[in-house]
Amino acid sequence: MKKLIVLFLIFLLSASVYAQEKKVLGIYMNDGTMVCFHLNEQPVLTFVDDAVKIVSTSEEALIKRSLVDRFEFLAEVPTGINDVKENSGVGENLEFHGDAIHVSGLPKGCKVHVYSVNGLAQITAVAGEDGDVTLQLGSLSKGVYLVNYNETTIKFIKR
Repeated sequence: MKKLIVLFLIFLLSASVYAQEKKVLGIYMNDGTMVCFHLNEQPVLTFVDDAVKIVSTSEEALIKRSLVDRFEFLAEVPTGINDVKENSGVGENLEFHGDAIHVSGLPKGCKVHVYSVNGLAQITAVAGEDGDVTLQLGSLSKGVYLVNYNETTIKFIKR
């Protein structure tokens, strides 16, 4: 009996150390998406019929159990950002001029794209011999867009 109590205490101690390192409850869905709840917001999970009800200090969710693949405790909220590269200050140069974007220092033939936030290409242009390209933004409605060229993506707002 003493061995069982000692093993249980060791389990509780190791579980508490593990939990202190984790800051997020990640709920992975069958379709590959994920919902996160920060542990400092004290999420409470309740199983109701065929669903999981999650209530925290700032959010509430009701998710069908059949849609949930797994639950995981994570150290941080995962993002889709894999690597952030520092701009060395050499090479490409992007400037906004009224209703136009001018990019210089590109390799000849480099494509420059402007995308809406839902991922649809709005404008595409190709750098010429001099490595310069100008994109006219007059046809775009107000909103948030992404300009992408040569492994660089920049978000901007057209007002």
